Amino acid sequence: MTKKLFLYFVVLFFTLQGTGAAAQNLEATLRTYSENYVPEKAHLHYDKPAYAPGETVWFKAYLLEGFLPAHKRKTFYVDWLDDKGTVLYHGVSPLVEGATNGQFDVPENYKGKYIQVRAYTRWMLNFDTAFIYNKNLPVLSASTAAAKPAAITTLQFFAEGGDAVSGVVNKIAFKTTDQWGTPANIRGVVQTAGGTIVDSFRTVHNGMGFLFLQPQAGQTYVAKWKDAKGMLQTTPLPAVKPEGVTMQLMPSGNRRQFTISRTDAVHNALKKLHLVGTLHQQMVFKADIDLTAASSKKGIIPTENLPTGVVTITLFDEAWNAVAERIMFINNGDYTFNAEMQVAHWGLNKRARNEIQVTIPEEIAANLSVSVTDASIAADSSSTIVSQLLLSSDLKGYIHQPARYFKNNHDTTAQQLDLVMLTNGWRRFKWEEVVAGKLPQLPHARDTAYLALSGRIYG
Repeated sequence: MTKKLFLYFVVLFFTLQGTGAAAQNLEATLRTYSENYVPEKAHLHYDKPAYAPGETVWFKAYLLEGFLPAHKRKTFYVDWLDDKGTVLYHGVSPLVEGATNGQFDVPENYKGKYIQVRAYTRWMLNFDTAFIYNKNLPVLSASTAAAKPAAITTLQFFAEGGDAVSGVVNKIAFKTTDQWGTPANIRGVVQTAGGTIVDSFRTVHNGMGFLFLQPQAGQTYVAKWKDAKGMLQTTPLPAVKPEGVTMQLMPSGNRRQFTISRTDAVHNALKKLHLVGTLHQQMVFKADIDLTAASSKKGIIPTENLPTGVVTITLFDEAWNAVAERIMFINNGDYTFNAEMQVAHWGLNKRARNEIQVTIPEEIAANLSVSVTDASIAADSSSTIVSQLLLSSDLKGYIHQPARYFKNNHDTTAQQLDLVMLTNGWRRFKWEEVVAGKLPQLPHARDTAYLALSGRIYG
């Protein structure tokens, strides 16, 4: 996969046509990012999904640099916090071939509902902390559970590409959750400030949905909806810009169809546009969009040769100012392989020896972990190493049951996953700095050597 990806990038870079210093700066800076500023992301595999006070949490951690194991990293940090945010223990583990393991003893007198796990490398601390690994491990207690507060439902709207623009059709996604991030289902209507109903909407998947709106200049729009208690709520839709461009993406098999539209009256800089796609901080495609004689254009983004992951699509004006941005998820299934497990020896007595054999294809180099858990403890299948490293670690905010998006590659699943893309914040680049050729100043260096202790012996 690495070789194919490298060749794909080389072909694309050689087919790019220079459009001035700004374009050259962008391409050169992205190349530097891909070589020297690759983000790291982590996943922790636990021996079971929930614990009781006094029990030991066993884990194995996996670290990626981009989409490959972080073989050169040497030190991994895991903070264990109570449900109030107080650090109970700060752990340090040596990384070998991008993996490590360890344990944490839950205090016997612990009264909290969960233990928060925060895992990272020093390199991760240079960037947005929203991308650091976080997970809450439930702690089971015999004490009577406190009454759960009433749910407070909130509704958020997200204009595709970033802005709602008057005079053109806008795709506007929305997400409804309670204060714990759990999805909520609602129905409602969209109306003008004067009370005229222009559309209705309802959630279609995990509290998410979308609607199409062609707003008028100078008009404001609000959503009227009812929460779980039946109380009528009002939420404003995104403010409408009188002029500008919009970008829409639609999943279409192993491709993505894009539509770029502009208002009739726009600055000349918004008539000649540049569409750029980046994956793992590398440019994977570029297209020039000419809207001088037309108000909209459609095109196809081929994605069948890209590795699985989050691709960022950014639209620039003629002077290379970012004017719209959208993320999409490419699922080409290149993260899977078939493995077989056999029990070589059963030991059914207390502390008896058990042997299992895991067989994988000869051409695969794998680093595995297996957890053995009491069958009476329900398994947590809401998140997996695949969903964490390919999806959750690249998005801001809570993703509800991310593993479900990797059970199949059906069109319905792809459309549901696209709603996640539309409603979760994401931004690794400050494009004005990238276009200017400015690189970040990072206070934390990578851990390329193991921790060491030195001293003198007397006596």
